[in-house]
Amino acid sequence: MENASKALIMAASVLLGLMIISVGVVLFKSFGGFSREITNEIQKKQIAEFNTQFLKYEGKSFNNETKQNEIIKITTHDIVTLANLAQKNNIEYELTNQTQSKKKNENTYYVQIDLEEGTKKSTNLERWTEKQLTDFMQENNMDQDNKIKYYYINNIEISNITGRVTYVEIKKL
Repeated sequence: MENASKALIMAASVLLGLMIISVGVVLFKSFGGFSREITNEIQKKQIAEFNTQFLKYEGKSFNNETKQNEIIKITTHDIVTLANLAQKNNIEYELTNQTQSKKKNENTYYVQIDLEEGTKKSTNLERWTEKQLTDFMQENNMDQDNKIKYYYINNIEISNITGRVTYVEIKKL
């Protein structure tokens, strides 16, 4: 009888141990899933913040005076800001030597900025040096009548794979 009670105690302790281990595994899986969801949400937020830096210059805005939607005008300062953002991104991801054809590669974090002024087209502004960008601002800030030159974003490409802006095309207004 004494051996039977010891056997029952041992069996109960093994079952209790298995139950504790099972509860631990279930908790581990649920906390792992929660952690994965939080990580995904953080990544989505970072991508949205990155894209917003470019997208805020695109589209139309409502003008209260004219009561109409007007295209968002950008200046040479805004263009240089966009080029610097793209350049900073490309350096951060070590993509400075990458050759990118116009908006073709969706599987990259590389950001390309192109500018079209009538027949004159400047590509890869993100590769320009600080001096080139400064010269561009000085030469293109005002027209011959001393009026500010305005540009607009004609096209922004967002990768279906990375969800990030990969290409910005700017045209003279």
